[in-house]
This record gives sequence, structure tokens and C-alpha cells, in this order.
Amino acid sequence: MELFQEAWAHAYCQKLNQSEAYRKAAATWEGSLALAVRPDPALGFPQGVAVVLDLWHGACRGVKVVEGEAEADFVIEADLATWQEVLEGRLEPLTALMRGLLELKRGSIAALAPYAQAAQELVKVAREVA
Repeated sequence: MELFQEAWAHAYCQKLNQSEAYRKAAATWEGSLALAVRPDPALGFPQGVAVVLDLWHGACRGVKVVEGEAEADFVIEADLATWQEVLEGRLEPLTALMRGLLELKRGSIAALAPYAQAAQELVKVAREVA
């Protein structure tokens, strides 16, 4: 299953809904999150691509894959190689954010901070899909 494609995105949303740990950690989370890949024509992403998750109190209510700019409450962007490292467990998301490899394009770290555990569960579940 290819990362950031429709089948992967839908499998991810479905796995989130099956995760008791995510449901508990994200019980107060409301809003949308986009995981975005920077444009890279050589890899087949001429305008970039994003998986936009509609997250609501520990559930994934829906997901869509969009090309170009993603509209979401929080947008986290990186090149495909960085996302692969994160999803393969070779790079921790917080470390990647601090080093500038993952970039918070919309939203703030302060607004995300209370959901650190939910973010960790999001990554754990994504690693099961990837």
C-alpha cells in the first residue's frame, strides 16, 4: 500500500477507529489534521499531496487525499523521505519537528501540546498501516 494514496489514507482512518489507545488519548481532540508531503515531481507529487483526517473525540470521522495546499486546523509537512523515516520508526515526530524536518505549517505547537499522547498514538497507528 503506497503512502499518502487513497487506499492507505482510508486504511489509516479505519485503524484509528479500531485503536482503543488512540480513542482514550484523543478523547478531547476536535478538528482536522493534514499530513502533507512537499511537492516532488520526481516522486510523482508535482503539487504535493496531503492526507486530511477529520478527527473528533478519539474517532476518525473521515479522510481525504488532496493535491496541493491542504485545508486543516493543523498541517504538518515534510518531504516523503522524512515521512517514511517517521512511519518506519527510525525518526521520532517530536525530534523531527524540533530539527525542522517536519514543519507545522498551520496551527501552533502550544495548541498541539495538550494532545502529545494523542499525536504519539496517531503515529503508532500510522506505523501499523505503512
